[in-house]
Amino acid sequence: MDQMNYTAPQPQPTQPVYAQGCIGAAWADIKVTPGYIGKLLVLGLIMCVPILNFVVLGYLLHWSREVPFGGKTPMPAKYVTGKNFEFGFYAFVIGLVVGLIVGVAGMILGVVPVLGWIAYMALALAGSVAISLMEMRMIMGYTLGDGFNVKDIWQVARRNVGQLLLVTLVPGIVATAIVSVVGGVVITLALLLGLGGAMPSIMASSYASSVSAADVFSIVGLIAGPTLFAVLLVYVAGMIVETAANAITVRGLGHWVARYAPEWTALAMPAAPVQPTPGYPQNPGTPLQ
Repeated sequence: MDQMNYTAPQPQPTQPVYAQGCIGAAWADIKVTPGYIGKLLVLGLIMCVPILNFVVLGYLLHWSREVPFGGKTPMPAKYVTGKNFEFGFYAFVIGLVVGLIVGVAGMILGVVPVLGWIAYMALALAGSVAISLMEMRMIMGYTLGDGFNVKDIWQVARRNVGQLLLVTLVPGIVATAIVSVVGGVVITLALLLGLGGAMPSIMASSYASSVSAADVFSIVGLIAGPTLFAVLLVYVAGMIVETAANAITVRGLGHWVARYAPEWTALAMPAAPVQPTPGYPQNPGTPLQ
């Protein structure tokens, strides 16, 4: 071997090992908040109100922005604020734009049987991941335009794809599965309960020579009443479960950015500390206004 031309092998860079994954770290942050279950319930109820529900994602994004700056404060006391609504609306715009692009692409891919449909499903999942990461960059830069820097987002996303997929997809998939199964059981039981209550009226009507409109409405009401109540209950419960999943995803993305895209902290510097609300230290990720 020619010693003069020999080059020693260089050590390859490795990913640091963290004690918790992004999902585990996010859930731990949520649990340290006093009364976190009540806060998730309130956020879930706000999610049921159209338009106003923009504040929920804005709230979660603002809270999670602190993580790359080293913050670990409880979930904030105030839910509905102008900034939460504003950046929740920006997140809605990002989701709408990406959703339209994915939808148009899906119409084109849908022409191809099987393979086209599989490609569309993969594209839809990729779109969901992209939306979440775009929203996180938007809140880090504190402008809507920062969320549409596709080149930078693409470069950053490849740094740890596995953790990114886990934190953006798994909480939502688990929440959807729980709501679908439990909700389906509840609605089915309510329907059976309604049918049981209406059965005497149905049997009586079957022996009658004629059935009045009042009898029909009575039977429909007996069946529809419990069923509609169950649907409403499942909807509200679904919003609460979805909100909890979103909280884990958004907070987990804060940890992902802290680990794999720390340079995003330079997009918009945090504000100077101020006197915090008692029991609620200032979020160190609060940006300069």
